[in-house]
Amino acid sequence: MSRISFKIILVVPLFVLICLSLFVFYGYDIEIVDGKLNIKSNISPQIKSNLIGQKKPNFYLTSLKDYEIPQEKHLDIANFKLINFWASWCAPCRAEHSTLMSIQQNGYHIIGINYKDVSSKAEEFLTELGNPYIAIGSDASGKTAIDWGVYGIPETFLLDKDNKILLRIAGPITRTIYENKLKEYLEP
Repeated sequence: MSRISFKIILVVPLFVLICLSLFVFYGYDIEIVDGKLNIKSNISPQIKSNLIGQKKPNFYLTSLKDYEIPQEKHLDIANFKLINFWASWCAPCRAEHSTLMSIQQNGYHIIGINYKDVSSKAEEFLTELGNPYIAIGSDASGKTAIDWGVYGIPETFLLDKDNKILLRIAGPITRTIYENKLKEYLEP
């Protein structure tokens, strides 16, 4: 019995070393350029979406107090629009809100989808921080989020004039994310 345990103790570190080596081999480009070690990650910081290039999925939303629910007229605009999944209980949603307000103040259209939230809390959130949305719907069941492939909130989708999904941003939209990902679409 002790020989088997001893063999396992020898094999486990070797297995771990092989796994780490494969991760480094496939996860990074390592090369020497001008005598210096250059390491570049191949690991994407964004979660991919199968919906990129496809028409937007349907909305299954209910109204949120006196806010207008998203309709075709909100989507039938000539330029880009953002679909933002958010909730009052989501700390990153609170962190991104000032950026969304800035985007809205620059004339860009944002449709809000309030995800699995208490209506009164969502209303308090918007009263406190402002409303950047041209329309808001409540996704209490989560069906809309499932159809859109939402992993967690906040998540934002950029749609073109034909309502095809161009970009998915998982996590809060910060100033840096805006500059690096959205600005090229929203500011021609």
